[in-house]
Amino acid sequence: MKQAIIIIVLSILYAASYAQIENDTIGLDELEIISSANPVEFKQISRTVHIITKDQIDESPAVSLDELLKIYGGVDIRSRGAMGVQSDINLRGGTFDQGLIMINGISLNDPQTGHHNLNQAIDLDDVEKIEIFEGPGTRWFGANSYSGGINIISSKPKNKAISVSLQGGQYGYFGGRIITDYKLGKVNNRTSGSLRRSDGYIRNTDFTIVNLNHSSYYNTKVGVLSVNLGILDKGFGANGFYTPKYPNQYEHIRTYSTNATWESGSDIKFKANAYWRRNLDRFELFREDNNWYQKQGELYIMEGDTAGYPTPGGLYPYQGHNYHRTDIIGADGVINFNSLLGSTSIGIGLKSESIVSNVLGESMEDTIFIANSDGYYNKSKQRTNTNISFNQHYSRDNFSVSAGISMFHSNDYGTHFSPGIDLGYFITENIKVFASANQAIRLPTFTDLYYQGPTNISNPDLVPEESLSTEVGVKYFENDFNASLSGFYRQGKNVIDWIKYSPEEKWQSANLASLNTYGISVSANKQFAKGILNYAGVKYTWLTSEKNNNELISLYALDFLRHNFNFFISHDIVRNFSASWTATIQDRNGSYIDYSTGLETSYSTVALLNLKLIYQVRRIEFSISGSNLLNRSYYDIGNIQQPGLWIIGGVKVDILGSK
Repeated sequence: MKQAIIIIVLSILYAASYAQIENDTIGLDELEIISSANPVEFKQISRTVHIITKDQIDESPAVSLDELLKIYGGVDIRSRGAMGVQSDINLRGGTFDQGLIMINGISLNDPQTGHHNLNQAIDLDDVEKIEIFEGPGTRWFGANSYSGGINIISSKPKNKAISVSLQGGQYGYFGGRIITDYKLGKVNNRTSGSLRRSDGYIRNTDFTIVNLNHSSYYNTKVGVLSVNLGILDKGFGANGFYTPKYPNQYEHIRTYSTNATWESGSDIKFKANAYWRRNLDRFELFREDNNWYQKQGELYIMEGDTAGYPTPGGLYPYQGHNYHRTDIIGADGVINFNSLLGSTSIGIGLKSESIVSNVLGESMEDTIFIANSDGYYNKSKQRTNTNISFNQHYSRDNFSVSAGISMFHSNDYGTHFSPGIDLGYFITENIKVFASANQAIRLPTFTDLYYQGPTNISNPDLVPEESLSTEVGVKYFENDFNASLSGFYRQGKNVIDWIKYSPEEKWQSANLASLNTYGISVSANKQFAKGILNYAGVKYTWLTSEKNNNELISLYALDFLRHNFNFFISHDIVRNFSASWTATIQDRNGSYIDYSTGLETSYSTVALLNLKLIYQVRRIEFSISGSNLLNRSYYDIGNIQQPGLWIIGGVKVDILGSK
């Protein structure tokens, strides 16, 4: 497997050395969408795409990636804990496993569970912009781009810069960051580190998050080589995260990631990536700590209470924590060139996804000792995925067409073909109509296949879910203003969800025969060059869904946002003093079983208001931000209370570099 990946990378790099080349790097202009296999201008995209800019990131009240996506991207974020502790991304009514997460165009979905997809070793201050594409992307990126995707584009190093920031706020919150850009010989480098921690807004919601990141860029005569390294360490109280029956849960995550990217060519462009990501997960259903449960012999005890599960025969003692280690190793390459037929993109990718665990997978002949524990990995699973894609973009006069197909092969699930086509036509210089139809697939995660616990039953016979999505819409462009209106319809087959038919049963993963989703999306954004206003935007989405069996209780697939309204605005107050406001109104479909009453409960409509005030004095920036200013009580996921008003103040100093 590793040898095959190395061969792909070397073959592409070897071919690139003979291509026509130039010294300039491939542009990352904000009007160019680079998540596509063949980058095109924003106006040429014949589907719904949103961009979160660097200015919005810097001025946002958000302190974590999930909050930013929620208030500026209009993404349905279902949070379990505050400030990036753990959140699920849901695009166009899809589940948290159906959206694709990419960093600089590299697919990094966690094969264990989509709950880990946002465990990426990158901090907000290291992000240049974010591209959000709605609808399937399998024909470009392979499996798992089922309902849409998010591409996080990291900032490039400056020649010389140092910045330091400190934050403090309610619930014992503290945050600190340091970023330094420097040059070593001909290599531009950026190294950053951040720490965020809190005592928690209610019992067992404390967290500590450490993020370290390094990137290097080397511009040679034949192309550009970039290398990224990252480490994320996150520990948090998980009050009722996976079941309200056991509120004293705890989880510790450690993520390592690295990738190397090579780009070259002018008439013929090459791009190749080689990457590795490891995620270590320790889940404690009964939190082990000095102030919580402590192991005494074979038992976990807290103030006389023995951790375990009540059974008709008495208490069954808790046997210990769940340990998982997942690895993704892969390589991909794409070649782009222009001809009389337009722009052609041909890509190939090879990826290995594996897990060792004491819970998930198939039984191992030999066990592996788990470092810093008294447990052993005794289960494992590995699968190899290959994706070959061909995409063609052609435009003439006011008309454009983008069509292509991917061939995806998995050693577990065979070969799947995913074709698609996007059509666009400019009625006038500023008005464009578009339509698209694309197929997609999503593989079951290892949790879908193998997780079995006090409230869950595993199902190793799951098959990939498939969909056909169609979309029609219209876009308007004028100077720094753009708006769009679109409608979509997704026909899902073999959709994976955790279901049960009565509240007393255990959850079981299953393939639903069909789940069809349709909706309407409206958005508008305006950048102001002069005056008090800096920028403003609004996005509204309406969704509904049809399932094949109205008797079952769904854990994830039917709890989408029926109405999702987002508004944001940034404006000056006086010189060097500005404000950024964001407002969200959410009406969630579905219901949950209230653990305290045992009754089925519908989600309530919630309105959230956030604000950030910024005052700039030369190289020093003072800020104060407030989230949930209206102090609303709400739930993104049933029985998991979200924080109310949370005030944070901070200061940032640019020691070196131009502001």
